[in-house]
Amino acid sequence: MRCNVVTTARAVSVLKDARVNCYSVMTTVPVGVYLKLVDNAYETRGGIEGQREPLRTTSALRIRKRMVEDIEAGAVLPPVVIGIVLPSTQFKRLDIRSQRDIMHLLSSVDPDRISIIDGMQRSTAIREANNALVETDYQVRVEFWISDKINSLLYRMLVLNTGQVPWNLRRQVEVIFNSVTKQIEESVDNITILSVDDGKRRTKGGVFQANDLIELFLVFGARKEKIDVRKELSDEYTRLDLIEATSEEGFTDRFCEVLSLLVELDIAFDAYKPDAEDARFQKGRDLFSSQPACVGFVTAIALELFGRPGAELAADESAMRWGKIKRTCRALLSKLQRMNAEAIGKFLHLNTLSETIVRTKSGGVGDFEREYFLKAFQVMVDERFRLDSMAPCWRAY
Repeated sequence: MRCNVVTTARAVSVLKDARVNCYSVMTTVPVGVYLKLVDNAYETRGGIEGQREPLRTTSALRIRKRMVEDIEAGAVLPPVVIGIVLPSTQFKRLDIRSQRDIMHLLSSVDPDRISIIDGMQRSTAIREANNALVETDYQVRVEFWISDKINSLLYRMLVLNTGQVPWNLRRQVEVIFNSVTKQIEESVDNITILSVDDGKRRTKGGVFQANDLIELFLVFGARKEKIDVRKELSDEYTRLDLIEATSEEGFTDRFCEVLSLLVELDIAFDAYKPDAEDARFQKGRDLFSSQPACVGFVTAIALELFGRPGAELAADESAMRWGKIKRTCRALLSKLQRMNAEAIGKFLHLNTLSETIVRTKSGGVGDFEREYFLKAFQVMVDERFRLDSMAPCWRAY
């Protein structure tokens, strides 16, 4: 099928969403162009099918089969929603008045900045029906959400999917996390992000797995150290907490700033490299090699910045608290940079950590350690990072 949509005049409807500062652009595109767009959006993710839990029931498979047959017969499907995150400079210059403009944008934007945020099952059905559509001019109705803030798209996705067939929470965020990763890489200095496919291991401070960053993003928004990202989001209050958080324009920027502090501390602690012993927390980098420790740090700051879930802080109060955290944490970082390796080791007090985390461990290990490190880093935040050592943190549980 040969479709030159750039020269095909079709209606385009453009509306600005003032709530989250993004544009909604509604149009139609030929099926071949749409599928190419889908492939670009998911070529590093193993296909659309991985974005939602597989439809296993007999009734679900029958519905999918019926949808494919309807598409082959020429049925018009509800719009698929595609998100695009642009650099701020490009977003400010955005001027879409025709389909030519939107197609030019799609051809020029980095594929990692394009994602489907609603319509996975419809897209899968279109792919399955593709052979029957090759020789036709079948059109797919598409709504593009365009923004320069990733949290605007996450907000739209959480709202769109509320009340629908529930997604696995982790996958729901993974859909657009490539764009979050881009923003992290652009705004967080000295961070190295590894993907599962890299096959590399963390060997120094400042190196993190992309999957672990997804969880940090979630706990920062939900202000909870325990989120079961493997299960469907049955806790609607957690969903609402995330919706509230992502509705704030500076949410992702603030997450990146908090992550930057974590990275700088991680790199500073990495200077402590004693001779290897058979202990989990032996070297400085071992602290934030523990995902529960990272979760505890991020959650402790989120609770200080935004308050507990259900008890929101005013924006000016939150900004004032962030200023204090940033200033006092920077003072600690300056102090660490003046220390030699031995002094950093004494500050970390990893022997106390190793003893207390083993002695108090009970129940589910993962949940316990998240709670343990949350209490530990809440001590650090409460003390405004003015500590002679971290021993009081490790004894807080």
